[in-house]
Parts: sequence; structure tokens; C-alpha cells
Amino acid sequence: MASMEQIEMDKHRKSLDKDVVHLVDKYLKAMEWDIPDVDEPTARQMILDEIKREVGRMESHS
Repeated sequence: MASMEQIEMDKHRKSLDKDVVHLVDKYLKAMEWDIPDVDEPTARQMILDEIKREVGRMESHS
């Protein structure tokens, strides 16, 4: 049986996914303002890599 935390996470998964997409798009848009010919796939990957690094830092401090 799933834990209460898992059940709650299941309720919020779609919203969390949308928030991550919005966050990446937000920083991509900021890069496009500064670099009009930005390489979008590279910039998107750089943003995702930084998010992953932050998640790793958060996990190591919990």
C-alpha cells in the first residue's frame, strides 16, 4: 500500500511537472533576451543541468 506521502505526491505530480517546464522556459527566455541567436537545445540542457546540480545540493543537505 502506498504511503500517505506517495498518495499526496501522486496528486501533485502533473502540477510539479508543469512547474519544471515553466522554470526551464523562464530561464531560456531570459537567455534569449541576452543572446538573440541562442542555441536553444544547448541552453535548455545547461538550464536542466543546473537544476539537477541544485537538486543534488539540496539532497546532500537533507
